[in-house]
Amino acid sequence: MSTWRPLLRIARRDAWRSKGRSALVAAMIALPVLGATGVDVVHRSTQLAPAERADRLMGRADALIGAHDPGTALEQAVFPADGVRFRPSRPADPPSAEHKRAVETEPEVLLRELLPQGSTLTPARTGPIAVVGSKDGLASVDTFEADLTGQLWQGRIDLVSGRAPAAPHEAAVTAGFLTATGLRIGDSAVFRGLESTPFRLTGVVEHPAELDKVELVARPGELYRPLDAAMAAAGIAPKTEGAEQAAARKAAWLVTLPAGAALGWDKVTELNRYGYTMASRQVAAHPPAGALRAEEGVTEKEERERRVMTIATTAAMALLEVALLAGPAFAVGARRARRQLALLGAAGGRPGHVRAVVLGGGLVLGAVGAALGAVLGTGLVAVLRPQIEAWGGSRFGALTLRPLDLLVILLVGVTTALAAALLPALQAGRREVLAGLTDRDPVRRSARWVPPLGLAVAAAGAALALYGAVLAPVGGMPVLGGLSVRTLSVLTGGVLAELGLLLFIPLLLAGLGRLARHLPVGPRLALRDASRHRSRTAPAVAAVLAAVAGAVAVGVHTAGAEAQDRAMYRLDQPPGAVRIDLYGDADAMPQLRTAVPQDIPDLGERADLYQAVYVFCDNCQSMVTAQGSKSFEESRGRSAVVGDAAVLHNLLALRDPAAETALGAGKAVVTDPAYLHDGKVVLQMQGNAMELKTLQVDAVLVERPAGQRYAPVVVPPQTIERLGLKTAPAGAIWLPAGPVAERAEQRAAATVARLAPHSQLLVERGFRAKDSAMQLAIGGFAALVVLGAAMVSTALAAADARRERAVLSAIGARPRTRRTVAGLQAGLIVLFGALLGTVSGFVPAYALLRSRVAGVLGAPTVLNPADVPWASIGLLALALPLLAGLLGAARRDDTSGRRG
Repeated sequence: MSTWRPLLRIARRDAWRSKGRSALVAAMIALPVLGATGVDVVHRSTQLAPAERADRLMGRADALIGAHDPGTALEQAVFPADGVRFRPSRPADPPSAEHKRAVETEPEVLLRELLPQGSTLTPARTGPIAVVGSKDGLASVDTFEADLTGQLWQGRIDLVSGRAPAAPHEAAVTAGFLTATGLRIGDSAVFRGLESTPFRLTGVVEHPAELDKVELVARPGELYRPLDAAMAAAGIAPKTEGAEQAAARKAAWLVTLPAGAALGWDKVTELNRYGYTMASRQVAAHPPAGALRAEEGVTEKEERERRVMTIATTAAMALLEVALLAGPAFAVGARRARRQLALLGAAGGRPGHVRAVVLGGGLVLGAVGAALGAVLGTGLVAVLRPQIEAWGGSRFGALTLRPLDLLVILLVGVTTALAAALLPALQAGRREVLAGLTDRDPVRRSARWVPPLGLAVAAAGAALALYGAVLAPVGGMPVLGGLSVRTLSVLTGGVLAELGLLLFIPLLLAGLGRLARHLPVGPRLALRDASRHRSRTAPAVAAVLAAVAGAVAVGVHTAGAEAQDRAMYRLDQPPGAVRIDLYGDADAMPQLRTAVPQDIPDLGERADLYQAVYVFCDNCQSMVTAQGSKSFEESRGRSAVVGDAAVLHNLLALRDPAAETALGAGKAVVTDPAYLHDGKVVLQMQGNAMELKTLQVDAVLVERPAGQRYAPVVVPPQTIERLGLKTAPAGAIWLPAGPVAERAEQRAAATVARLAPHSQLLVERGFRAKDSAMQLAIGGFAALVVLGAAMVSTALAAADARRERAVLSAIGARPRTRRTVAGLQAGLIVLFGALLGTVSGFVPAYALLRSRVAGVLGAPTVLNPADVPWASIGLLALALPLLAGLLGAARRDDTSGRRG
C-alpha cells in the first residue's frame, strides 16, 4: 500500500492537470453507472414489501375475501393473485359438508359465521364497465362503490385532490377518467341509462397499483343497482346462468377485525375448503411454509430467459463500448506524459511502476466517475419519481437503495475504467526510457501471430454465440451470476467476436501504409501517419468500432425482431373485421346482435356463424369437422364453418358470384385444396363408442390462399340439416367499410363481457409494431453515441498529432494540405472503425434474433436481408466518415507542436 500511495498521488495530480480529458473519461464511466444505478433503484423500489402489497390490496382493513368458486375446495398462495388451484377430487366422491354449506348459505351469512365474532364486512365487489357521456361522445369506464370519507380504503384508493364524495350522487374519479371523458372536477357525469341521475364529480382519486385506471367511484348503494336496473330496462341485462355465475365470482369483502382477533393461515385454509380465497395482513407478514407456490410455465421461462439474455448481452456490450471509448483518452494521456514516465524510470522506477501510474489514473478517474454516476442516478430517480411511476403505471413502495447492489455497480464502473487503461499502461511499460526522454514514439511491429489469433477469437465468438442461441438448453439452471449457459454463451460470444476484430486493426493499418505510395500527397501522408503511429490510431479505431457495433446491433435486432413478429402474426379474420366468438353463451346471441351495433356504428351487413353438431343420443353430441389430406389424418381436422353468402363476404372478404351460387345450391365452398377429395368435402364426427362416421358433400374450390386461415370449408345450413345434423350458434362477424374506433371497441367488449362472459369480441387490426417510441429513442441514443465517439476519438488523435502537423508547417506545407491530412486522418479512423463495427454488430444481433425463434414450430426466417436497415448502416459506414473528415479538416490548425 505504501508503494501505491505515491503512484496514486501522481495519477491524481495528472488527472487534475488535464481537466478536460479527465472530465471526458469520468463522464464516460459515469453514464453507464448512472443508467445501471437508476434501473436498480427503480427495480428495487417497485418490489413491494408484504405490508405494502397488503395496503394496495385491502387498504387499512385486516383481510380481503373473494368468492372464487363457492362450494369447491381450493388451495391458494399467501396472496391469491399469486396462484389459486382446485383441490383434486374424484367424481364418485360425495359432496363434502363444506360444499353443501357453501352452496346453501348466503355468502355474507356464511362469512360472518366463519370469521371471528364482531368482524365487519365491507363489500369490495368490482362494478360493471359502464358507458358515460364525454366531451366527444361516449366513453367506457370502470365503476366502483366505496365510502372514501373514512380511512378504510387508504392505500388501495387514495384521494389526490378535491374532497371525498359525501352527499347523495357525488362521485370521485381517477385522472384517467378525466382524460378519457374531457370532464373536470365540478362537472356532472351522466351514465347511459341513468340520464336522470347525474353524478357530480368532487375529487380525484388514484389506485397506487393501477395509476392508468379509468374509473368512477360512487358512494355505496348509489350506482350498481341503478345500472343493473337500467340495463334490464334496455333489454341488455345478463340472462344466462354463466353470466350470473361470473358476476357472483366478482364478489369480495374487506374484513375489519375487532381488537385482539387474528386471521391466521388456519382460517385461510378453512375458507379455502368453502371455495373462498383470503389475503390476510397477518399471513402476509408471517407467510407459512405450506402455502401454494407460484410456478412459472415453460413459455414464461423461455420468454424470461430471452429477456435476460438481451439485457445481459446489451449490458456487456455497453461496458465494453465504454472501455474502448475511454481507451483513446488514456492512451493520449500516457503519450503526453511519456517524458514524465521516463523520468520515473530514470529515477529507478521499474516498468511495473510506470504501468501502475497509468492504471492509477484509471482507478482514480473510474472511482470519481462511478461515484458521480451512482449519486446522479439515485438523485435522478428521486427527482423523476412521479414521471417514472406514471410511465410504469404504479407507485413505488419506497425509494429503496440496496448497498450491495450499488457496491457491485461501483466496482463494475471502476473495473471498466481499469480495463480502458490496461492497454495504454502495457504500452507505457514497454516504452524505452531513452525514447521517452527524447520524446520519441518508436514504431513497434505487431507480432505475426496477432492477426490469426484475432481471426480465431472472432470465429470462436461467433460460433459460441450461435451455440447459445440454437443448441444450448432452453430455461437451464443459472451457472454464474444468475445467468444460464444459454445467456452466457450469447453474451461471451458477442464480446469475443468484437475483441477478435480489434486484433485485426494493426494488420489493417499496416496494409494501409503499403497502399499510400499510389496516392496523392495529402492522402499519402494521412495513410502513412496512421500506419506509422498505430499506438495512436488503433485506440481511436477501436472506440469507433465499439460505438458502431452497438448501434448496428440495436438497429438490426430491432428491425429483425419486428420482421419476425410480423411474419409470425396470423390473421384470425380479414383486416378490419369485427367478430363475436361464442363459448357456451348461445342464449345471449340475440341480445349481442342488437347491442354490438349500438356500440359500434356503421358495421354494415352481419354474417351469422354456426357450427355443425352431431347428436347421437340424448345429451350426447360431438363436433363435426372437415377431413384434411393425408397429412391431416392423425388430427381431428378443422371445424367446418356453417353459414350463408354473408359469411363469404365478411369472413373471407370474398364476393364471387360462382361461389355464392354454389353455396345457395347446397354445395360447400373450399378455400384450402387439402380439404377437397375428388370434388367433395368429407365431414367426420364421432358417435357411440368413439365410432368415426363420415359424410360427403359436393364442393367447389375457390382460389383464395388468405382464406385458408379463416375458414378452409364453408357449408350452407340447409345442407347440414339435409344430412341430419344440427346447427348451433357460433357467433357473428361484420366487415365494416372503415376502421373501428378504439373507444367503440371498448364499449362493445364491455357489452359482450357483461352479456356473455365466456365469449369474446375480436377486432382484427392486423400487425402493429410495439414500443415504436422506445425503439426510436434507443436508436437515436445509439446514433448519438456513435457520433460522439467518432468526434471524441478523432479529436484526441488529432490533438496527439500536433507535432507531426508542426513538422508539416515547418517544411512549407500549405494550410490546405495540412487540413487535407487532418480531415483524411479523421475520416480513415471513422471509416475503418465503422466497417469493422458493422461486422461485429451483426454477431450479437443475429444470435439474439436466432434465440427468439429457437424451438418455435414454423418459425420465420431469422434475418431476411430485406429486413436489415441497410440505409442506417450505410449512413454509419459512409456518411459518418465523411462528416468526421469534414469536421477534422475544419478544425483549427494548431501548429505550435506543444503538448499539455
